[in-house]
Amino acid sequence: MDVLNTFGGGSAPVLVLLGMFLLGVAVFTFCFVIAAVNDDSYGFVAIFAVLAVVAVNIAALCFNLREPVQHEVTLRPGYVIDAAKYEIVEQRGQIYVIEEREGAE
Repeated sequence: MDVLNTFGGGSAPVLVLLGMFLLGVAVFTFCFVIAAVNDDSYGFVAIFAVLAVVAVNIAALCFNLREPVQHEVTLRPGYVIDAAKYEIVEQRGQIYVIEEREGAE
């Protein structure tokens, strides 16, 4: 098997940004509700906002928001793709696009 190109494996930036945006909207909505209920809670709101930013960064690290690793390969005569390790995503003539399965080593 000859590897022509490898791509993926990085963070999916759209999912990370969308998650951070939605969590930020939820946090600031919660902060403004607390500030509206108690006019003297601005210190609490500031501390909560800082902790929320830290929590968003930790959540981004904990959740595996990664694109799968894919390889464009050609096969030598008599060679087969290991079905336990790779999944065929696409075939373009003699070029196969394979993706690493989760948990495969």
